[in-house]
Formats: sequence, structure tokens, C-alpha cells
Amino acid sequence: MKTVGGTMKIRRKYVLVFLSVLALTTGCSNPASPPNVSQTAKPAPVVLDSKRFVVAGSGTNLPITEKLAAAYNKKNNSSIEVPKSIGSDGAIKAVQTGTLDLGLISRELTAAEKAGGLKEIPYARVGIVFATHPSTPDNDVSLDDILKIHQGLKTTWSDGGKIVVLIRGKHDSSNLILFPLIPGFEQAIDESLQEKRWQVMYHDVDMSTALRNKPGVLGHTDTTDIKINPGIKALTVNGVAATPENIQAGSYPYSKQLSFVYKDSLSERAKAFVAFATSDEGRGIIVANGGTPSR
Repeated sequence: MKTVGGTMKIRRKYVLVFLSVLALTTGCSNPASPPNVSQTAKPAPVVLDSKRFVVAGSGTNLPITEKLAAAYNKKNNSSIEVPKSIGSDGAIKAVQTGTLDLGLISRELTAAEKAGGLKEIPYARVGIVFATHPSTPDNDVSLDDILKIHQGLKTTWSDGGKIVVLIRGKHDSSNLILFPLIPGFEQAIDESLQEKRWQVMYHDVDMSTALRNKPGVLGHTDTTDIKINPGIKALTVNGVAATPENIQAGSYPYSKQLSFVYKDSLSERAKAFVAFATSDEGRGIIVANGGTPSR
């Protein structure tokens, strides 16, 4: 009897550990995965203690935030850590539970999250870019092209080469911005997921790698990824490029806000890093790495 009871206790312990890890590492994307989908292992949960300052969250935020943290660490002899993506949802859950005192999100907080004490500080905006491999002959896609390509009605580039479509999960933060801006796009993604029509990329790094390495592909990434990781070709949309000027003017509407998220009040170390990120020096780092500083 002792052996059985001990075994059951051990099993319960591992179940609790598994659920804790799952809660922290679940991101914004649709968890259901069709066969043959490219996926990376989920990151380990982020642990906060008095000696470590970890800033974690959405994969979209990471390239710029890594550069900000590196400059801050060098300037202040500090040791801010920016681990791999745990998604906006993962950051929010970690901040809610006190695992993080500063998270990274690429979507707006919900009314319920704000009511629970969460607050956000915008620090940069990045353009959402439809992109391809550098060998693709085309330089522009129209909104009609985007819709027809995802519907499977337009299947080739201008030279006759096959278009290989890569999509993000239904609840990806970029998709949530694109859906109301491109009529019919949400339905095309829904149909694609239901029919397992296109390959789904659940992580930013997977999409970035595929765009650099697979001729003929079409997917969407952001201006920071293109700036920091050479070898991806950005396409204009209806002839308009995702430049900081066009994003600020609103002539290129496909962009998303990057924000810090915290609960109730900023810790002193978080306050110092946020002040740096929003300073003139921090804004310069954001611009140099493909972002547009928040006003």
C-alpha cells in the first residue's frame, strides 16, 4: 500500500509540474496542429528570482528588445535576460502570477486583463510585411493577390514559379490585425486551417527561417525581422512599402504595437529599463533595428 500511495503522489506531482509549464508556455497561436507542420520545442518556463531580471514574451518583440537589453546591460553593467519566445499570452500569465515583473506583448490587453491590474507601456511599432525568398521576381502584391493566393486561386509568381504559401495560426497577433484590414482574409485562413491547405508556422523563428531558405514561399513577418535577419525580401502592398514614414502617416496600415506589460506598479529595475527603452538612445536603437518608436 505504501508503494502504491507513493507512486500516486509522484504521478500527481508530475501532472502539476506539467500543467504549470503548459500555462506559462502557451502562446498566441492556435494550438491545434495539422500533420507535417514545422514546429520548434516549446521554451522552458521563465523563473524569476532576486538575482535575475528576465524580460520575456512575444517573439515579435524579441529582436528589438534583445538589442535594447544588450545596450542597457553594457551601459549599466547590468544583466537583463531576454529568453526565447513564450508569446504574448505566456508573458501575460507570467506577469499575472508574479513570475515576471516585466513582460513583452504584441497585442492589446483585454478589458478583463486590465481589470486584473495589468498595465501596458507601448515602446515601438513594427510593420507587418508580406515577404518571400530573395529569388522571387515579384516586388509587390495587391490586396486582391493576397486574398486569391491564400484562397488557392492564384498559384504562381510572375515568372510561372509555384507560390508556396506559409500561414500563421488563427490567433497569431499579426493575423488579428490583418483580418479587419483585408476583407475576406480571415475566412481564407479559416478555410486553409480546416482543409489543411497550407503549412502553418507557429513560431516567428520558423517563419523567418523558411522565408530565407525556401524559394517561392510567401508568408508574413515584420520589419524588425527583415532588418535584423538579412535574406528576406519584403513585398510592397498595393505599391506601398512598410517604411517608418508610411507607418507613421498611416498610408501603410499593416503594423502592430509592441508594449511592456506589468502588474499594478513597475519594480525599480523594470522602471529603469523602460526609461532607457523610451529615451532618445533607446528610440535610436529601435529605429536602427527596423522599428518605429511609439510616440
